[in-house]
Amino acid sequence: MLLPIFHLFAAAIDSYVMWYDQNYVELPVHNELLKDFPLKSRSLFLTIWCLIMQIAYHTIAFLNDIIGSNDPSPKKKPLIRLIKDTLFSLAFPIAIYVSVAFWSIYAVDKDLIFPDVIEKLYPTWMNHVMHTTVAIFMFLELILTSRSYPSRAVGISITLAFSMSYIAWLLIIYFKSGEWAYPFLNILSWPLRIVFFVISTIVILGVYVFSEKLNYLLLPGSQRDAKKLKKR
Repeated sequence: MLLPIFHLFAAAIDSYVMWYDQNYVELPVHNELLKDFPLKSRSLFLTIWCLIMQIAYHTIAFLNDIIGSNDPSPKKKPLIRLIKDTLFSLAFPIAIYVSVAFWSIYAVDKDLIFPDVIEKLYPTWMNHVMHTTVAIFMFLELILTSRSYPSRAVGISITLAFSMSYIAWLLIIYFKSGEWAYPFLNILSWPLRIVFFVISTIVILGVYVFSEKLNYLLLPGSQRDAKKLKKR
């Protein structure tokens, strides 16, 4: 009974933050070209990509609670369960990366990631929903629920494709508008930007492997799936 409540709450609060942002927050966008990008130019930010993914994941997880299965290793997995498990394998590393990267840069110099002119537009609780609870909810999900990861090749491919898609999007934005989505990218040279993108991708893939291993460590009932995973 608690899992449906947890998933519904997580989906609801993330959806509310998204709705509030789109209806009540007006970012000071000085470059007219940036205003043409989707979601009131919020599509520039990985935070929003992550938030949308969290909404999708927790909604699907809620549906799985109602019409699917939360057994550690069901003989026949419902389609909704397969979708949930696969989406988790991507949502977890992205949420952890968003949270760790944001707060790490914020601790060094918040103007490089969340300058005052933007920070004052968001209530503190909203900032934490976007950059803190996404990671907390994913860790709770990892501990409280059962799942079977896709094969290593499939999981890594999906995660890599997502990371490359966002990097490509950043480059499209830059070459169309002449501006980077995040201020800290402005102070980096091209070689350092490339290094940052490569390291970020490696970190995300590393978190994927970590979460996969931790999943089977925390859920002994899924060891059969872990053995299958190693064979694929």
